[in-house]
Amino acid sequence: MSTSNTVPGKLLAAIKSRKFAQIARLCAPKVDFHGWTPTGHWAAEDGATVAKIVEAWFSPGSGANTVVWSNETANSKAATLEYEVSWLAQPDDQPRVLREAWFMTLKEGRITSARVYCAGLHTEFPEVDLDKQRRSKGLLGPAPATKSTAPTVRAVAAKAP
Repeated sequence: MSTSNTVPGKLLAAIKSRKFAQIARLCAPKVDFHGWTPTGHWAAEDGATVAKIVEAWFSPGSGANTVVWSNETANSKAATLEYEVSWLAQPDDQPRVLREAWFMTLKEGRITSARVYCAGLHTEFPEVDLDKQRRSKGLLGPAPATKSTAPTVRAVAAKAP
């Protein structure tokens, strides 16, 4: 989990508490921000716009976000933050899950550049028949034989030398 006195820790705390305006204060006056999500490429040159972009990624929703897991690295010049966060769009809605990776350049404790990569929202993972998919792609060979024609497999104990 993150340490709240590092830049990645403060960033994650702002996202967790949905206090997106705090993200603007973490950015240098002239920030080079780029984020890639399934909905497109997001870019900003100031902290206020970065905060609005991150808020858009977590909308709609209310209440605190739940940090499922996170990992960070930080020194005086660079930082990374990876996390998975879940939240409810509405009280009766199923949880939304978002995974992101932030790669940041720092100067004097502020973000001067950031690259954010996000695979997109994950709301539900349907059951998948992997064997059926593999057969359809020719990765398993023919469908399993019926019981009457299936070869018998026996385990034979090996003799000690």
